[in-house]
Amino acid sequence: MTRIVRRSTRPGFTLIELLVVIAIIAILIGLLLPAVQKVREAAARAACSNNIKQLGLGLHNYESANGQFPPASQVPWGRPGGDDCHMEYHGPFGPNWAILTLPYIEQTALYTQANVNSFPGTAVVQNGSAPGGVNLSWRVVVGTSIKTFLCPSDSNNQTPFFNSSVPGAANGWARGNYGVTAGYDDYDHVAGGLTFRSSKGQVSGANGLVSSPVMSSNYGCRIVDISDGTSQTAMVAELRAGLSQIDPRGVWAMGFPGASIVNAGRGAYNPSPNNILGGTGADGGDELEDGGSYCSPQGALLKMGCTTSGSLMTSAMSRSLHIGGVNVCLADGSVRFIKDSITELDWCRLMSKSDGQIISDY
Repeated sequence: MTRIVRRSTRPGFTLIELLVVIAIIAILIGLLLPAVQKVREAAARAACSNNIKQLGLGLHNYESANGQFPPASQVPWGRPGGDDCHMEYHGPFGPNWAILTLPYIEQTALYTQANVNSFPGTAVVQNGSAPGGVNLSWRVVVGTSIKTFLCPSDSNNQTPFFNSSVPGAANGWARGNYGVTAGYDDYDHVAGGLTFRSSKGQVSGANGLVSSPVMSSNYGCRIVDISDGTSQTAMVAELRAGLSQIDPRGVWAMGFPGASIVNAGRGAYNPSPNNILGGTGADGGDELEDGGSYCSPQGALLKMGCTTSGSLMTSAMSRSLHIGGVNVCLADGSVRFIKDSITELDWCRLMSKSDGQIISDY
């Protein structure tokens, strides 16, 4: 007898059904990806906020131990209020606020290695001219990357700064993303803790507004000097690492605007955080030394604009890769997210410790 074997057949997917499934999966991924990106950015922003909080606490501990905040930079031969040497990164400048704060952010070993008391190692006179024989051995630590100084949103902070005329570590100068505040306008105007009175032409509506720094060249104020109130004064603000290895912005151990200092908000030149000015020879964006070597219109479109005619580290705005604003640590130790839409006048008020004016919205 012949047996008939019946084979059961299972219907397979048709090409159209496969394409529909693939399309549905693609749509779901497309819907999910922005949500994942938002979660990642929220986590990065929270980590960045925690970093700047730690730096604020470190600065407060320094102030408690030493009676005043550390100087933003050290140029002991410079005269207050007008010498270009306060803004020359080619010169033999000394340890900045970040180096001096190391013991207060759990980096005592690195601070000991820097041996900051060895600087300058020679007699100096406040005459605007750097003496010979300055001891720069403290720079042995400048190539060390420190997590507390790094915002996770900025991948450029992994590219060290190299400039053959700015001696440092063999592996270059490590990057960072935070700067202490030095009022607004050009950095030399507030050297030594001097105040600078603006005019109407510089900041709209700010006739008589006084730029008074929390920290500047050879100067750190006391808590009691912040007469506007510690909750009304910025102490640390975000900044971005340079877009190329020769761009000096975001260098944690270098005490200059753009590197580890924020001081911009002057006229239409650099009015508010994350602006897109710059890339030309006229005033616009950050004003930095050797600007013609790395400043471009393309950089300005990436919110990293600077003037191509810059010859000194004069001024630099707070910048970040967070959407819509920057993290700022106020002088009371609290952290606020300041929106890019803040008015220039309120930004300048926030950057100044004793202007006597009320901030309307921030």
